[in-house]
Amino acid sequence: MGHGGDVIAELTTDHREVEELFGKIAAVPSGNEQRKKYADQAVIELVRHSIAEEVYLYPAVREFLPDGDTVADKEIEDHAEAERTMKALEGVDAAD
Repeated sequence: MGHGGDVIAELTTDHREVEELFGKIAAVPSGNEQRKKYADQAVIELVRHSIAEEVYLYPAVREFLPDGDTVADKEIEDHAEAERTMKALEGVDAAD
């Protein structure tokens, strides 16, 4: 975290930053090394973001939402799937 201390604002900023990285990846031709650089940067940001959500957001969701456990569990499950995808991307070349 490092955009100002407000967890929701920081997580929202993280989402925008990752979306921008995805846009950069899409704009660069296959095989261009920038594509791999942007993908690696996106993975780093997504991991950091996921950790922040699990540490700060989901405990509050569990405590304050009537169905908080269900919501948090679903999000954690989604994160696990994203982590598997990111792990698969680690060994991919820019041309793939």
